Amino acid sequence: MTMAELLEDIEGLPEAEPVFQSSGVVFEVKSEDGHPVLRMIGIFVFIICGLGIANGLDFISPESGLVRPHEWINGMAKGAPFDSADFSGTVYSDGNPVVNATVVIEITHEDGTLDAMRIQTNEQGEFSFSGATPGLTSIKITRWNSDDMHDTVYHRIILNPPSPMESRGFSTINFDLPVTTDFDNEDCANENLNGSCFREINYHDEEMEFPLIDESAAGLYITVGWAMIGLSLIASGFAFVGIKKGSRGMIQTSCVLVFFTAGHYYSACLFSIMAFALTFTVPRKSLIIDA
Repeated sequence: MTMAELLEDIEGLPEAEPVFQSSGVVFEVKSEDGHPVLRMIGIFVFIICGLGIANGLDFISPESGLVRPHEWINGMAKGAPFDSADFSGTVYSDGNPVVNATVVIEITHEDGTLDAMRIQTNEQGEFSFSGATPGLTSIKITRWNSDDMHDTVYHRIILNPPSPMESRGFSTINFDLPVTTDFDNEDCANENLNGSCFREINYHDEEMEFPLIDESAAGLYITVGWAMIGLSLIASGFAFVGIKKGSRGMIQTSCVLVFFTAGHYYSACLFSIMAFALTFTVPRKSLIIDA
């Protein structure tokens, strides 16, 4: 008898669907992300990024911004050592160097008294001072003419203070002296017995709002503005992703980046610190998983 014949009379097992029943046990998983309050903080950070962009735009508009490079440099000079500025430049007139011109700058001594430093330009019209006072000061340039009718100009300048990495501040400012005929309408003052006199043009009133500064310092100021804009755009990208995903890490990264777009009155800096601190006050979101 075959195996098949033996199994013919055996009844099969009853068919039944399997039944599963929950044990009632649940698992609670804490998640750093997803809490709705995080999205609200992310929107706040996104607004701060806009403030950082506004700060950068203000910096790249040096003649119309709230804080201008002149004020920025002069503010940094306050508290700097009184003799920590080195100043050099070239005096031109009609494109040619002015030789043997007398250059006089005003300096301040440690006790607060005022004094002056003077030097003559060389064959290339160049001059250089060491130990000048950083910040706002005045410069006087005199061209000595053969007819004893000498020409003098006055300018307001701002000298760079030392940077955090250097013990001295370096400034280079070139001057374009008007040609002799431009002085013909000026009064001949300080006339001496031998007939020599000085004709003067004073630019102090014109330069009251915008004194002459080192061009590289102005360029650095504008570069800082573009850096603020770039950081703000990157930070806004992190903030956008943080808002979309409710990601604590993305929002905190955005806070750190926008911190460096501090701007005027450290506005973005203070708000970013506030937002960063708020991310730690948001409780972790609970995810319930049935066993």
